[in-house]
Order: sequence, then C-alpha cells, then structure tokens
Amino acid sequence: MPIPKFGDKYDAPALFSPEDAVEAHSGKLPEMPPAVILGFEDELFEAVDERATDAVNYVRNQELQLLDENVGFVGDFGIGPTVTAIIAENVIAAGAEVVCLLCGCASLQKDIGLDEAILPTRAIRDEGVSHHYLPADEHVEPTPELVDCLDSSLVEAGIETHRGPTWSMGAMYRETIPEIEHYANEGVLSLGMAESAMLAVAAYRGVDSAVVHEVGDYLTTDEWEPNADESCSLPAMLDPTIEALRTYVS
Repeated sequence: MPIPKFGDKYDAPALFSPEDAVEAHSGKLPEMPPAVILGFEDELFEAVDERATDAVNYVRNQELQLLDENVGFVGDFGIGPTVTAIIAENVIAAGAEVVCLLCGCASLQKDIGLDEAILPTRAIRDEGVSHHYLPADEHVEPTPELVDCLDSSLVEAGIETHRGPTWSMGAMYRETIPEIEHYANEGVLSLGMAESAMLAVAAYRGVDSAVVHEVGDYLTTDEWEPNADESCSLPAMLDPTIEALRTYVS
C-alpha cells in the first residue's frame, strides 16, 4: 500500500502548524530574510560563521545566521528528509519566501568533477516525507528561474555546473547495486537524502526553492569512491549562492 496509508490527506487540516511552533517560541513571528540557505556540512558552517552579521533564534534551539538583509543560513540541525522538512517548514512559517539547500551529494556520474556543482532539475522521491505533502504521481521540481539564477552566479564565479535529476533516498545502508546501476544508466546525476522532501515542502507551502549539490564522493557499483583528498568545495559555492539568492529576491 503506498504512502500515505490514510488515503487522500492533502487538503485535510493538520493538528498543529509550523506557525504555532514559531509563534510559541517568542509570541510573534520573527523578522526573517526573504531567502534562506539550509546546509549540513561543518566546512559550510565555518564559512558562514566568518561572514554572518547577526543571528536570530527563531524557534526552540534553531538559529538563523544573517548573511545580509536578504539572505540567511540555517545549519547544524542533523541530516535526513524528516528534519530537513521540519526546518524548511519553520523558516517558511517565519517568513522565508525562497529556500535553497546547499549540501554535498554522491555523484552517480564519474565525469562530474569534485569542484563542480550539480543543480537538480527534479527529485526522484524515494523517501517517505514528500508523499505526505504531494501525491505520488506529482513531480517534485525546483523553481526553474531560481535554478537559472544559481547557474549563472556559479558559472560567473568559475564553477562548472551540471543540470539533471537527483535521487532522494534516506536509507544509506540500503543503496543497492541494482538501483544504483538503474539510476546511473537513466542519467541521474546525484544521490542525496533530503532534496525531494525539502522541494515538496516548498511546493506545498507555495514558496520558491532549489538545490545546489557539491560532489562529496562517487556512488559506483564496482566500488565506493570517496573524495580521496577530502577536499570540500562547498565554501567556494557559498558566495555565488548568496549572490544568486540576493539577486533573485530583489
């Protein structure tokens, strides 16, 4: 039986809302920049710390770092579709109009370099969270104009970009050889955990969204190929992502 188990739930009211959580924290909605970047990796946190101008504790222990008046960053909240969807819900409830996930991925295509960016054009929904927001037959896609803006900004910064599908699957130890072969042969560029969940939340809530992927390793069927020199190009992608979001919302 597909998810959700309880039939058509998409127009049904929820028991409580992200607005309830945000307002309960301070008694009112905080001032939130129109665009928010979500991220997981330590290297990205360090780059954000160096340029953040202020911080806002907007719900429970979740802190948004202000990068300028138009762009903020939320990180250090764990990984996976469930927690990412909750964070996206909270920042949207607090006023964000654009949400961008900037994170590492596993590349399914060996011809994409470790210092290059992948811009997903749709997400294959192989996790459960997105199915509670949108029916299974609906495609989950980023906002095309936002992807264009990110692409231009990254290329201008000297970062080569690639566009194509991404595969979202949260069961790390069940990434099986047959499905890896299938998606690689189908031209899917990357694998992540939370992309389809975040994009589904944004679509359900009516805000714009996109994903920027940095290649952390290569997912191949003959052997797992990690990033041998453990380099991370996420910090280099931060400034062009900020610039693209600033341009987009203004």
